[in-house]
Amino acid sequence: MTLSDEKPGEAGLEAFHRGDFASAFAKLSEFISSDHYNYDYIFAAAASARAIGRHQDALNAAEKILKFNESDVHALVIKGDALSGLGKNRQAMSFFLAALKSAPQNPSPQIQQALQHAQQKCAQAAQEYQDFLRKSVAKTGAVDPGSRNQQAMEILLGGKQIYYQRPEKFYFPELPQRQFYDPAEFNWVNDLIAAADDIRGELNALLADHAGFVPYVDANSDAPHVRASALTGSKDWSAFHLLKDGVRIDENADRCPKTMAALANTPQANLPGKSPIALFSRLAPGAHIPPHTGLMNTRLICHLPLITPGNCSLRVGNQTRKWRDGEMLIFDDSIEHEARNESNEDRIILLFDIWRPELSAEERKFVATVFDAIEEFGVF
Repeated sequence: MTLSDEKPGEAGLEAFHRGDFASAFAKLSEFISSDHYNYDYIFAAAASARAIGRHQDALNAAEKILKFNESDVHALVIKGDALSGLGKNRQAMSFFLAALKSAPQNPSPQIQQALQHAQQKCAQAAQEYQDFLRKSVAKTGAVDPGSRNQQAMEILLGGKQIYYQRPEKFYFPELPQRQFYDPAEFNWVNDLIAAADDIRGELNALLADHAGFVPYVDANSDAPHVRASALTGSKDWSAFHLLKDGVRIDENADRCPKTMAALANTPQANLPGKSPIALFSRLAPGAHIPPHTGLMNTRLICHLPLITPGNCSLRVGNQTRKWRDGEMLIFDDSIEHEARNESNEDRIILLFDIWRPELSAEERKFVATVFDAIEEFGVF
């Protein structure tokens, strides 16, 4: 570089550092098209051009830097700004994202500032995209709260995670990935809800007698604690079993004849050693059942709310529901789920399982045969 090159270059840098971007660009612009390459001069020219709205010149200068170093954060951000200024917003986003991906482990304050700018631009673009998409879809009137359309939108826009069936032991293929089921799909639900007062009466009698609620997660010394947690052996989550792992608990069931009669009208699964199950499930104030999945995806879990204080919720996958009197909750427990009682009172429900409605009679027989063999062999 000649002495004549250095003088305007240095003068341009001085103007750039004192914030006189118009003067800086006037002195440095020749370096954009020059055969010579001086990073400091080209960067100052690019940043000055950006500052005074000369988008094409900023783009040319940034591209010159990127020819020598395609991961230069400053140049990537300036190119993104230049493209945005030229109305090429989609192309601009790719360079802001590239800048974020090129971030060094320990960025200097100057690079950190450029990265923050890129993050802001990406966030702004994402918000504009979401607003545009929501507005466009809202015109159709096809996004009702809780509908599959609404869920699809939330997943598309990153508001919800996708959850799949992940049973701990037995997976039956090609069953729909549904988190909650609409109780209206089941013809026995109304009769069960109609019996809720009778069932609640039997529950209250048990509570008055301090009857045998036991920890739901027992400390079984004969089996590994596959699902061990802070609730193992704790009455924060406790149960009064009517049917347990396919066996009628006579002492308990005999005390709840109306509850047992109501359950007799439901399509409970019959799997040796596993189903049916039916119990009063109590969740103590402040208790949290951590995320977990059930053993199999061939059944659904049903909740009939009986004692339902506020601030209690059940999350299944990416959907959260509250227990309310007179409203059944039916869900696939092979999808990750958790429950919370953030109230000051016990939450108690009648919990039981049923066959998945999608399984044919032949498939149910097959599943039962598999579990019969498993039970006979003595594993699982």
